[in-house]
Amino acid sequence: MRSGVYFCLVGLLVACADDPLSLVNPRIVVEPTTLDFGTGIVGADNPGMITVRDIGQAPLAISSYTIEPASAIFRFVGGPTLLGANTEEPALLVFVPVRAHERSEATLIIASNDPAFPIVNVPLIGVGGVREIEVTPLEIDFGIIDEGTSPRRNIEIANIGGDPLNISSLVWTSTSVDMGLVPGEFTGGILAPGTSTVVHVTYSPTDLGADSGLLTIASDDEDEPSVVVRVRGRGNLAPRAIAWGCEIGPNQIGCDNATKRRVWSLGLRQRLGVDGRETFDPEGAAIATYRWVLETKPMDSAAAVFHSTDDRNVRKRATGDIEVDRVGRYELRLIATDDRGLASLDRPESRVTIRPKDLEVLLEWDVGTDVDLHVVRTGGMLGDYGDGRVGTSTGTDVSSFNRAPNWNDLGTNADDPRLDIDDVSGRGPEIVSLDGPRDGEPYGVFVHYCDSRNIGLPANVTVRIYVRGTLVATIPEMDGYPMLPGEAWEAAGVTWRQATLGADVASGEANRPSTRPDLCRR
Repeated sequence: MRSGVYFCLVGLLVACADDPLSLVNPRIVVEPTTLDFGTGIVGADNPGMITVRDIGQAPLAISSYTIEPASAIFRFVGGPTLLGANTEEPALLVFVPVRAHERSEATLIIASNDPAFPIVNVPLIGVGGVREIEVTPLEIDFGIIDEGTSPRRNIEIANIGGDPLNISSLVWTSTSVDMGLVPGEFTGGILAPGTSTVVHVTYSPTDLGADSGLLTIASDDEDEPSVVVRVRGRGNLAPRAIAWGCEIGPNQIGCDNATKRRVWSLGLRQRLGVDGRETFDPEGAAIATYRWVLETKPMDSAAAVFHSTDDRNVRKRATGDIEVDRVGRYELRLIATDDRGLASLDRPESRVTIRPKDLEVLLEWDVGTDVDLHVVRTGGMLGDYGDGRVGTSTGTDVSSFNRAPNWNDLGTNADDPRLDIDDVSGRGPEIVSLDGPRDGEPYGVFVHYCDSRNIGLPANVTVRIYVRGTLVATIPEMDGYPMLPGEAWEAAGVTWRQATLGADVASGEANRPSTRPDLCRR
């Protein structure tokens, strides 16, 4: 009986020894069994990790972590030294490759108190990173680009390798200066692995035909040291708006048979013809539309450009005219569009400027009657109308009976005065304008109440003096100066100062009028 029990106990102990779970021992497990760092950055710490587990029933004590062969390529950073049963912790390592493409191997040796596996070997593998450039896109086609625009396209330069990439140069060559790299951007340097930079190509066409360029990117990529990006595009040049101004004659079309200029000086209520028929498209296409834009004018002006009324003519808006309805400066721009809708650019030849006369004298009054403005040159005499013929009279008094005498230089009318408006039944204005006044010589400004319609009522008159469109004097400053029919009043003396392009104005508000009924006839 005793012997039977003894053999049973021995058999039970043997059976228990075959079952590891019945043993109160630590058991180490390391994952992964091989640590492959892959491609690492040369000269940099490339991290890696393993997990150390104790799957036994007793604490696991790790006595050492050793790398063989010892070198600076693989380095143990830290890991657990004591693990409780059924617990795990990470262990960290780094891989520091020395050269690109070079494969390195070593073994991490872990010693512990696991009786079954006191030593665990973990193979370590790593490869030195490579420099690998990637450029996108490799071709850029801008297509057709309108002149006056500057679109940009991106070129991305990336390092998709595992080693720092040295971009040594970016070289741009092109058939035209219209196409090129945007200045101030990346021109070379180091790109870390996994990083990129962007440069831009811009295209601003200004000449006919197609344009192309090449961007050559040089780097220390072992397999692809030079990458070329091809760029092309074609410009659509804007129409060239050619604008002219001219004096208007009878039955005149545009500026046909007239003197054409782009800068004119006009007095009040004068008209200027405008002509844009010389406008052309550099590619030879038809001009689709013409549009005149009044970009600068006096604030109270309602002036407008009146286009040709010939609706059958595709160039119907190429010609027209403008009337000066206020003293001041007018800036007129012609805008033409091509068959693609591209508008002409703002160039000097697309503009016509109307500037005010150097000196303008304006008269207004407060009843509907005939009041006349007289401007008398130095040494002249009120009522000296000469022969009164426009452009040839040498009379010294410019007024309704001597509207445009020839003063100063007899060979030109550019420096002659002109009565721009003669109002015989309203309240004005009447205005005399003059370019190139004689320096330092006074001009007399007179008002005569003609009353040719025999209204018989007194009139209050006001004189305003403008120098190059700027109001410099109002006489009298308040209300109006009272006048009776037949009276003449010396309202002002105006002396031109060429050095300052200005004028000294002496008010005649204190002057008493005289009776001059003779001034109403020649």
